[in-house]
Amino acid sequence: MAARTPGGKSPGARFPSVGSRRALLAPRRLVAAAAGALALLFTGPARADDMQQFELAKTRFDAGHYEEAVSRFATMLDPANAPCERGATEGEGKPCRIADPVLVERARGLAVAALVALRRTGEADAYIEQILLDNPVYSPNPAVFQPEVIDRFTAVRARIRARIEEMTRQKAEAQRAERLRIERGREDERRWVAELRRLAGRERVVERNSRWTAMLPFGVGQFQNGDEGIGWFFLVSQAVAGGTSIVSALALSSYENVDVTPRPSTPGRPAQSVDIDALNRRIGTAAAVNRVAFGAFATLVAAGIAHAQITFVPERVSFRTRRVPPPPSFRAAPTISVLPGGLYAGLLGRF
Repeated sequence: MAARTPGGKSPGARFPSVGSRRALLAPRRLVAAAAGALALLFTGPARADDMQQFELAKTRFDAGHYEEAVSRFATMLDPANAPCERGATEGEGKPCRIADPVLVERARGLAVAALVALRRTGEADAYIEQILLDNPVYSPNPAVFQPEVIDRFTAVRARIRARIEEMTRQKAEAQRAERLRIERGREDERRWVAELRRLAGRERVVERNSRWTAMLPFGVGQFQNGDEGIGWFFLVSQAVAGGTSIVSALALSSYENVDVTPRPSTPGRPAQSVDIDALNRRIGTAAAVNRVAFGAFATLVAAGIAHAQITFVPERVSFRTRRVPPPPSFRAAPTISVLPGGLYAGLLGRF
């Protein structure tokens, strides 16, 4: 194995000295710091100890201590280690694994750069594969990485292109399935809300029926039981029979009250006499119609009452529409108050 300098670099490495490299990488570090700050801003804050472990390794990398930096990066990226917990530091002898995706990707990239500097390209390619498989569109920043590092990314990308494409396809399928699952969940939720609104818009009404009401004629008992068809039959038939009975009774009464006494003729008025036979026929017809109509009416009333009692329904359940209040909404309005000591402005909200 080739001898290494105290800084951990191979003598044959074609990297500039520490002082000149720091001068050359100063602008790159500024760009990297800005990019890291933007990444952390848009992805959310990393866990405190993840950042601590990353910074400890990055400090060694920036100082050119690549062997130590690679060791620290390997420890924090080892899936066998437990996730970093608050307060867990290396000084306590508790190696841990970082979990923040942004820091994991940055740690792998810096580990690649350190391994390339140490000419350990096999280990660097392993990290590059992990980066590209997790993020197929990843592209190393030329302002941060040396050309040798970018060349390694290009070579590894070409070698595992088929795996990257398959991984991209699988991720696209998983994302599509997740979108479909979310859409189905939203559709189920919309149907659930619609069903709730439908149920909330219907009020259940229970009406208690009475046996005494079922004793009334003209289909009242049938209407109370909800038998509207039969109720209309008894209503119409009993009304016709009862009306015919009343009309025939009135006609019979008028015929029976006819004055049959002959009247002699007077000046200007001829003599009048009543045809007794015709009147008797009319009386007989009216009496027969009255008896038949009354009998039919009585029969229909008895049948209607019996039917209502036999088919009696103790209670009827019906539904009626009621107003459903709209979903709550937030309303806000500015407020201005004049109080001792100044003018105060605020915002008043209502849910």
